[in-house]
Amino acid sequence: MIHVISISYQSALIFPESDMRMNLESLRCFCAIVQHGSFRAAAKSLHRSQPAISQQVKGLETALGCVLLDRKHNSLTPEGKLIYARAREILQATVGLRKELDDLHARGVQCIRVGTSDTMALYYLPQHIHAFTRAHPYTRLELVNRSSDAIAALVRQGELDLGIVTLPQDDAELREEPLLEQQLALVAPKGHPLAQTKRIDFAALETQPFLLLDVHTRTGSLLQACFAQHDFTPQVVLDSGSFEVIKRYVREGVGLSFLPVALLDDADEALEVIPFPGLPTIQIGAIRRHGAYQSRAESTLLEILKSQV
Repeated sequence: MIHVISISYQSALIFPESDMRMNLESLRCFCAIVQHGSFRAAAKSLHRSQPAISQQVKGLETALGCVLLDRKHNSLTPEGKLIYARAREILQATVGLRKELDDLHARGVQCIRVGTSDTMALYYLPQHIHAFTRAHPYTRLELVNRSSDAIAALVRQGELDLGIVTLPQDDAELREEPLLEQQLALVAPKGHPLAQTKRIDFAALETQPFLLLDVHTRTGSLLQACFAQHDFTPQVVLDSGSFEVIKRYVREGVGLSFLPVALLDDADEALEVIPFPGLPTIQIGAIRRHGAYQSRAESTLLEILKSQV
């Protein structure tokens, strides 16, 4: 007997000999549980009730004749790991198919889901988004603001089409394309005595209060590695995940910081930018999943990002 696997208009995978059915919604619910870590979180992400999510997964397990989730230990069974890997491929292929059909018929309002940090959304993207909306006025952009690592995870899971993050991500599932480099500098309140010093090194900063980017961010971790290399332990008075918060407190005279020069503009005239040798360069780039279909609108956006740096 020939075994046939087909995708019907109702999004069902049909195995005729056993009358077993797996619909895409059950696979989507199962993957959401794995990705978000619980039934409750999966239900929230899919805007469904928790009982509805549970029913979908139970139906999937019944159809397959095996347990996919070890409820006691909150982990995947061996069968669950296999189904999760294949389900991700099926769902991502379905998304790609929809994009190809939209490109083929040039129909409907397309949507591109882009992830980046608050900083990139404020300082880097506006002119690029303006250029893109002129080129594709009927394509909607969904902008998600997260840390670089969180954005990379969402791109890998297929929940975002494109990420603009700090590189490298070193992820075999992601394709990286460099966009720009950010140079860091020492930033102080206007009139700070260090601004008059001709040459500054880390030894001159040992008694200065510092406001630093959270070490759990990519830029924060790069700075910490730089400090360790120079045997420098800053006197930290404030950690923050936001460059904007840090700039505000530096303006108020709370302390010094290391910030990307590109984030400082005419509105920051109350700050002193002090060149400082030996600081790391921050590489910013675009990431997307290997093998994912790239729509014409996505290609246009990426080209704009690469051409207007």
